[in-house]
Amino acid sequence: MKSIFKHISASSALLIIVSSVCAQSNHSWLSQLEKVEQSQNPPENLNLLAELKPTVQDQVDSLQVRFYLQLGITFGQLGQADSSILFLTKSQNLAKTVGDRPRLMRSYSSLGVLHRIQGKHEASLAYFQQALDIAEQGEGRDFELAQAEILGNSGGIFYQLKDYSSASEYTKRALEKALQLEDTSEIAYDYLRLAIVYQAMDSLDLSLNYNQEASRFMEMLQDTTTLIYIENTLGSIYKKKNQLDSALYHNEKAAEFAKLLGDAANQAHTLLGVAEIYFEQGKLAAAEKRVYESLSISENQNFPIHSKNAHYLLFQIAEQRALPVVALREHKSYVAINDSLNAVETRERIAELETKYETEKKEAEIVKLKLENELQEANLARSRNAQLAIVVGSVLTILLLVVFFIFKYKKQKAEREAQELQLEALKKRFIELHASPADLAVALDFKELNSKLHNPLTEREFEALKLSLEGKTNPEIADQIFVSVSTVKYHLRNTYAKMGVTNRKEAFQYMLKTN
Repeated sequence: MKSIFKHISASSALLIIVSSVCAQSNHSWLSQLEKVEQSQNPPENLNLLAELKPTVQDQVDSLQVRFYLQLGITFGQLGQADSSILFLTKSQNLAKTVGDRPRLMRSYSSLGVLHRIQGKHEASLAYFQQALDIAEQGEGRDFELAQAEILGNSGGIFYQLKDYSSASEYTKRALEKALQLEDTSEIAYDYLRLAIVYQAMDSLDLSLNYNQEASRFMEMLQDTTTLIYIENTLGSIYKKKNQLDSALYHNEKAAEFAKLLGDAANQAHTLLGVAEIYFEQGKLAAAEKRVYESLSISENQNFPIHSKNAHYLLFQIAEQRALPVVALREHKSYVAINDSLNAVETRERIAELETKYETEKKEAEIVKLKLENELQEANLARSRNAQLAIVVGSVLTILLLVVFFIFKYKKQKAEREAQELQLEALKKRFIELHASPADLAVALDFKELNSKLHNPLTEREFEALKLSLEGKTNPEIADQIFVSVSTVKYHLRNTYAKMGVTNRKEAFQYMLKTN
């Protein structure tokens, strides 16, 4: 009997130690998840989440909701839409089960953003409405901030659908909420959204008012890049209203901001805008001076579209001055650059198709290898767990003898069945994902990329590059970042020049080498 009691005491001590180790392990798991939630580095987050994934099923449902939400968001940030939707949907279903309304709201909102990026506007609106319903029923500042953000995003989608009435209604509601919360960033962008909507409706006076308010708040935020856009927009509106002095003032201001920011592309563009206004005013000398400033920047930085426009304006100035020889020379330069750009565009389209084909092929191979590795790891884990179960069963058999034999047998059987079900689920998941691989993404980091370039990219150029490498066409990129297709093209050409490449295929290969 004394021997038996000694064994039982040893078993109790062992259980206490095991429980302590498990508690420490759970704390470490939660700490790593919280680190991901606070981080803004998608590639690093994906690695951290991959470390947590093997043990996610051991966590309580509320932690699983958080894990799958972050995994879905991270895949979305990396441009892997299919994987993002899969895990966001899983988070959404778990959140419903445990009643986690804040994260259910965030799942809906993230799915809305993802479908908007894919151009699925109706589905995006449906998800945003579900998120909005939860936000309006919730209490506290976080729910109110979410309302403003969701209403603003919904307004942007209605604008894409050309439903300007709904776009203005939702954006005004977002602005009202943002003003109540004194959320300066949301206020600034809601004013800008309204300015864009009313410009599309040709309500120039209202667009002017909202642009001016947006400019005031952007100056508070010191968002110089957006200020360049606003000032250019104000200039174009005043030009439409034939108020050339006001148009000139705002274009000059945009040029100053571009120079201050060191944004050569926008500086060349805004100087041309200033020159065009001088030309319309009949101030040919002033117009010519600004054109040559723009042309100098464009030729130095290899901005062919701006160079083309500059030569055309110089051609018009020469015609006004009755200088046929100069006019002919400038017109020839204009035609030569224009023909070159058309040829480049054709080559880029061919390269786009080649890159897309190669990307899809490589992506299928990568996903296959990844899932085969996961299956192999699952089999190894099953083997280790089985060995551990045998050891534990042996210890329990010695300590508890015949009294606990039946209990130990049932427990081992239940564990084996659970492991078999888990393996079966992994095999099923392998088959599903193997049948429909997600898009391959190239991780892009703005600061890291610019640190490798002699001539850094602007935020706009970086955004255009990122979307192009995600497989978006130029029109799709233009729709997403609210600019013209021509603007997207010159952003991409500028980007290629700075990276030392000539097309998307080479840009893609460059990013693969540097990542």
